[in-house]
Amino acid sequence: MNAEDNLVCPNCGASVAKTDVVCRNCGADLVKARPSGFALKEPEVSVESSSEETEERKYYSVFERLYKLVVSPSDSMEDIGRWPEYNGPIVIVAFLAILESVGVALAYQKIQWIGDPNLISEGQNFLTSVVTIAVLISVVIVIAFWLVKSLLVKALCDNGSEWSFGTAASVTGYAYIADVIFGIIGVLVVYPLTPSLTINVSDMTATQAAIANYQAQILWIRLAVSVPIGFVGLVWKSYLGGLGTKYGTDESSSLSQGFAVFIGLTLLGWLISFILTRNI
Repeated sequence: MNAEDNLVCPNCGASVAKTDVVCRNCGADLVKARPSGFALKEPEVSVESSSEETEERKYYSVFERLYKLVVSPSDSMEDIGRWPEYNGPIVIVAFLAILESVGVALAYQKIQWIGDPNLISEGQNFLTSVVTIAVLISVVIVIAFWLVKSLLVKALCDNGSEWSFGTAASVTGYAYIADVIFGIIGVLVVYPLTPSLTINVSDMTATQAAIANYQAQILWIRLAVSVPIGFVGLVWKSYLGGLGTKYGTDESSSLSQGFAVFIGLTLLGWLISFILTRNI
């Protein structure tokens, strides 16, 4: 039977053929029904199902998604939540690694070395090795935090939606764009305010005193500049994460619930990083 011949009986609503004379279900006279006001009708098509079939992804490029996260975060996160992928988060992790390297390079410019040239060379080589390892470890930590955070976000924001880990990871990873943007702002603001550090390789006592003085000088920078910038970045990242969980769970999770989960997990991550840093 063709789709166009699949009609409905005006008496009982059962499916009948266009050539049927009587309804096979209730026995109603279909010939008499035609000239009355109750002509045979084609089954109604759900508008909702049709709209779902025609719904399409808005932003196909990773960089278009990243741009839209800045100028139109709700639209971009809706797109990410409904069509998740890992390319964007990987690009963001790469940006964070580059930003970390640039920050280290700028910090090197603030260091002045004096004393025995041979000891200076040894000290610079040692410091370079330590910093390189630290940067690599920080990238690994970011990836580990991303995956663990995604798992927790999936569990805490599911609310019966049964959304996938891949969707939660995509939403969580894209939210890290806030760390990239506010990290750049932080470098641009903090670097000019950072004092120089003089390392005298021939006098370790003088060097220790210089480091202690340096730490005291940059403490106010952290409290007055770095902390407020980091807090604004935290709020924005949590907002993006809240939007992503809302759309990724088909609105089973609210924006406020996602926001609270993201801000709580980020603060927990900061606490863990602080404890690990103090113990190293």
